[in-house]
Amino acid sequence: MKQQTPIFSGFAPKQDDAARQALAEAIALVGAGRLDDAMKLLAARGVLKTASGNSLAGDIHLKQGNPREALKAFDAAVRLSPSAPEPYANRGVALLELGRLEEALAAEDRSLRIRPEYAVAHFNRGNILRALRRFDDAVTAYSRALRANPSFVGAYLNRGLAFGALRRPREALEEFTRALRLDPKLAGAHIGRAMSWRDLGDVGEAFVAIDAALAADPTNLQAKHFRCDLLIELDRVEEAMAEIDALLAADPDDVAALAARARALLKLRRLADALEASDALLARDPKNADGYVTRGALLGELGDLEGGLAAIETGRRLGASDKSSLLARAMALATHGKSAEALAEFERALAADPDGALTHYNRAFLRLEMGDWPGGWEEHEWRLKRPDHAHQGFAKLAELWNGEPIAGKRLLVYGEQGFGDTLQFVRYVPRLVETGALVTLMPQAGAVRLLAASFPEIDVIAPVGTRPAFDYQASLMSMPAIFRDTLETLPRQTPYLKAEPERVEKWRARIGEGGLRVGIVWQGSLRYRSDATRSIPLAKFAPLAAVPGVRLFSVQAQIGLEQLDLLGEQLGITRFGEELENNPDGFHEMAAIMANLDLMVMSDTAPTHLAGALGRPVWLALSKRADWRWMRDREDSPWYPTMRLFRQTTAGDWDGVFARIAEALQAEVERRR
Repeated sequence: MKQQTPIFSGFAPKQDDAARQALAEAIALVGAGRLDDAMKLLAARGVLKTASGNSLAGDIHLKQGNPREALKAFDAAVRLSPSAPEPYANRGVALLELGRLEEALAAEDRSLRIRPEYAVAHFNRGNILRALRRFDDAVTAYSRALRANPSFVGAYLNRGLAFGALRRPREALEEFTRALRLDPKLAGAHIGRAMSWRDLGDVGEAFVAIDAALAADPTNLQAKHFRCDLLIELDRVEEAMAEIDALLAADPDDVAALAARARALLKLRRLADALEASDALLARDPKNADGYVTRGALLGELGDLEGGLAAIETGRRLGASDKSSLLARAMALATHGKSAEALAEFERALAADPDGALTHYNRAFLRLEMGDWPGGWEEHEWRLKRPDHAHQGFAKLAELWNGEPIAGKRLLVYGEQGFGDTLQFVRYVPRLVETGALVTLMPQAGAVRLLAASFPEIDVIAPVGTRPAFDYQASLMSMPAIFRDTLETLPRQTPYLKAEPERVEKWRARIGEGGLRVGIVWQGSLRYRSDATRSIPLAKFAPLAAVPGVRLFSVQAQIGLEQLDLLGEQLGITRFGEELENNPDGFHEMAAIMANLDLMVMSDTAPTHLAGALGRPVWLALSKRADWRWMRDREDSPWYPTMRLFRQTTAGDWDGVFARIAEALQAEVERRR
């Protein structure tokens, strides 16, 4: 958010009535936006021979975006009235616009030597100090401006911005609120409140504030841009795209909207489209520092690490913050397996922004992948500070449980993110019951029936409807951190989920005996960030169908079924119909089917965790850069004793993976014979 535009301070030393009248008329023209007419009047009426006339001319030049001419006018005012503080203060504004910050500071200091309590000079000085990133000093300068003029709205606004830069959002919020008491329609203060609420983790209030900014000024582009950024941050990316498209329809050269479009497409994993949007942004704004950082992140995702790092470095040279550029570098290096270098970059990013929740969160995954479980799980808890995390809603229901004695207390545990995470971490329910707590589990709606049958000793409720009172709440994924688990203490006993016996019998009759009965799953949720690398084209399973004695069964549901329509009959895959394929509450059916199969061969999806939790034999096909939970260079999983991992040795090479699986499948058929 930009600081408030520097304030012109006109003055009128001794001058005749005609000059005063001309100056008043010119000021009125400036107020009406008729800048050229005001300049013509100043020249025609001889007012440019006065210090106040030159000061007004300088202000007009600033409004027209011409700080060099403004500086000339202010210098003329200084020559004509060297003992007045106003020309020096205005001269500092022009020097600030020209980027000559030390000279600008000296000009404001000269003004204040003449008039120590000059509010405008203190204000301008605060703006210069902010540009120098001396935010504590800027706060002091704005405070002095307010001591001289307690009704100085701009000083409250800009002091709020300085507090925001110091990562003191609560104090920033107070300043913006004070500004709005003086000017309720000040859009900049509403925007500042929105940013402060976001930094404080209250997204609901952030939206209220940004909508108030747009109500005060429906054309305010800064508010519209921030609203798009907020939607992207909250993963409401489709909504953001609609608003971005509206902005670009109004102005195809809207640089901020183009930048938001590139970020949104990156989040949607539409990488080619995002790169095109990034190119469009940089074509219009070749020095857009953040645009280069986004482009670097994209190139890294697309496999070009060297190009990605070069683009990020260009962004840094152009002024991108350490917070964004170092995190982008760390992520790119981690994605390409450069773990030691990535950890070093994460350290540098955290030195620049120690409270960066996203940085801590992403470093946690790298540490877990590398086997640093104590440190990784502890750092994983930083996700709870993110404004888009489910914790922000649950925190309003009850206090966060951190592992303190809880016997007899009512504890709500909830699932977050995807079904797979819930099915993986629900293993902690028996341990929670052992604490003596009165446990209520709130998973995603589609898993309620399965989990209620598996854990009859606790309440399992859907995430809608009446919610009883609780003493504490915690996420299932926080359990390893709360219990301080290591690889050795992780609860790995399976099965911890079970299928309904009557449904097992139903599917046993329909599946029948004979052959090696292999269930397959190939497609995960398209909303998952890395789905393009974890999901597998069904055609790659063809070598399995060619193994004599193998019967393939599709356990795929909801998505990816169009591939089955094309290839299912060709590969001899048995389908289970609507009861599984289009059943939004189908995990209990899937569990019963898996109970009747000899082996599951799967991509990294929620059904993988279901099979492992049921204690079924699972062969998991993994990409070269697999998810953190499968760690590195292992053919087994500490999470599921019945699981075997088949990893790509070359990125994208599913053929090699399935050649090895088919070979192992042939050996399994022969072993069973």
